Amino acid sequence: MEWLLNLAEEYRAGIRSGRFFRELERIKKPEEVKGWIHQLYYQSRDFTSALSMRYAMCKDPRFQGCFAKHAMEEVDHCDQLLAWMRKHNFLAPNESPTHTLPTLETSLVSAYCFRSVLRESYAHQVIAMNLISEGVSYDFFSAVNPKLKSLGLSVGHYWQVHKEIDQQHLALGLDLIPQCEKDSDEGQIYTQTAWEMATLYQKMLDSWSEIPSTQFVAQTNQKTIPALF
Repeated sequence: MEWLLNLAEEYRAGIRSGRFFRELERIKKPEEVKGWIHQLYYQSRDFTSALSMRYAMCKDPRFQGCFAKHAMEEVDHCDQLLAWMRKHNFLAPNESPTHTLPTLETSLVSAYCFRSVLRESYAHQVIAMNLISEGVSYDFFSAVNPKLKSLGLSVGHYWQVHKEIDQQHLALGLDLIPQCEKDSDEGQIYTQTAWEMATLYQKMLDSWSEIPSTQFVAQTNQKTIPALF
């Protein structure tokens, strides 16, 4: 469906023009990426878990191969990221990656992906977790990898593989979902799914650009939850 690919690109273009990508261009020191690197850990951990769960729960033979391929190609990405974080001292040798809390917006992206697997159609899952998620991921790594290199940080397998395969993953499964026109009832549902997922990614990345001034550090000894108001 060419119209759906074009719509996704339109949404992604809006994200690429957002605050995170503007702030990324201004980064001059390696330590300035520390905030969002920790958020990337949560996004990577939960997304790969959602992919594995999607395959495990899939009962339609038409989608099983597609979902298995996607899950298998990403299963070790979080471990690769953690190794890279420790190598570059973004994590101390014995420090837990959950010492820094995820932003609410990061958690909402993960929650939407898990909800898609648990409650929504295969078409919804393909649009949310392939077309939009992998499209945004491709844009993210296309911009981040050169920046890391310019800061003197190595861009190993974890970073390069995303740049290479996310563009393939974004179209994975699109040929399997019911084909429709944009103005059809089904097309409107597809549009809504793409918009929701893209909006959540936009808000997540915006939250990452604010982290240097507001670190979210877990208070493991805290006995009570602070009041919101």
